[in-house]
Amino acid sequence: MPSKPVLSEEDKENIKQQLLSLCEQLWVLQGYKKTSIKQLCSDTAIAIGTFYSLYSTKEELFFETAKAIQVRLTDQFLQTVLQGANQASLAKALKELFREFDSKPFLYDVNTPDFRAFVTKLSDENMEELKFESISFFREVCKAAQLKPKVDDAKAFGVLSALLSTVATKQTLSEMYDYFEIFDFMVDKLVAELFE
Repeated sequence: MPSKPVLSEEDKENIKQQLLSLCEQLWVLQGYKKTSIKQLCSDTAIAIGTFYSLYSTKEELFFETAKAIQVRLTDQFLQTVLQGANQASLAKALKELFREFDSKPFLYDVNTPDFRAFVTKLSDENMEELKFESISFFREVCKAAQLKPKVDDAKAFGVLSALLSTVATKQTLSEMYDYFEIFDFMVDKLVAELFE
């Protein structure tokens, strides 16, 4: 009987990257609960045994995907802010983040049954790792961009966080007006008001 081919570390890394990318796509399209290991393996043309040699559970893959998304979003946000290191670049970064949230509701709507089904399967350690120190990142962005809040840091952060949370009301807003235009208008006004 022929022996099974052994995957090199490079092969494993390539397969992991394919799985992470596919996991994010399927999370957007159909959610966590409807995404199966069988589908992930079929779509990446790997054996189920190969999947289990890389991840012990589906949740482990989703957890790694969530972490990768966090890293990508924070890197993109910081890079956009640093392009101009001014109020306009901060506003641009917020607009880009809002559009990302709009295209991927699972990034902000953690109260859906689908998202709760995912997090209930995570360990306390994993949950702690997923917690994002938003206020620390906000301060890092302000320092890197040499932007000084005109109000208390926590208040400025709170205002911008509340602004981003309006993505959850897009259905209501879009009945009256283009909600991206509304958001962009509010961002431009608030960033000018909050920072010097």
